[in-house]
Amino acid sequence: MLYGSATLDDFCPRWSDVDVCVVLKTPITAEEGQRVGDIHDRMQDRFIRGRDGHWESGQAVEGPYIPIELVSDEMREAPCYTAYGSTRKWAVCHPISPFDRYMLAHFGRLLAGASVSFAPPRRAALVRMAAKDLGALREWDRSEKSAVWLAGMLHWIARSLVFWRDGKMLSKSAALRHEIERNSPFAAAFQLALKIRREGSATASRHDSELREHFGRMALDAAQEIERNMNKFASAQLPGVRRSSPPC
Repeated sequence: MLYGSATLDDFCPRWSDVDVCVVLKTPITAEEGQRVGDIHDRMQDRFIRGRDGHWESGQAVEGPYIPIELVSDEMREAPCYTAYGSTRKWAVCHPISPFDRYMLAHFGRLLAGASVSFAPPRRAALVRMAAKDLGALREWDRSEKSAVWLAGMLHWIARSLVFWRDGKMLSKSAALRHEIERNSPFAAAFQLALKIRREGSATASRHDSELREHFGRMALDAAQEIERNMNKFASAQLPGVRRSSPPC
């Protein structure tokens, strides 16, 4: 299953990684995982280090290998293999984050094999994940963050504002444009993030001082606005999201 920027019509040739979720009929063994990892290592050598096809992204094909029982059950754990960036890991776990599950449920596209339908995530799981990211946003200046991280967090802020306020999942570029067009108080920062996205994330370091200046002005206000929007949905149902039982 393909998901991410490629299915949200936001894929940037050479700059975007390819997000996939491979659904298996049976759990993957550690030995099988090692062989899969070797394939991802060869892709890293070819596209990241070798820059085949003038690839500029820091990642290539990314994603988890999961048994089919995890498609319908977000709480269950099973033997899985994950390949994200330089991470190669076999473990008994559930490697799909709530927001990735949301994208797979609503925007996943079958690449090969039999079709599967992902159950959407529960709202409580989305809130927990968002709360964790809000914590990182509030404390962004307590540890040295890279320009790439700061640019990526601006994408997250724009998408979170739209998602929790309007109940819509937009691509990174679409969310940035949406907030700019509605005259968001953070529009200047989003203009910069959109510029970096068009140039490619590897160019973010050129805008390091400007990114830090924006974050110094907006980070806490943005976190508060996202949290306010999340709280408005405390007793409401987001479209395409399952309510927790009991309600959170």
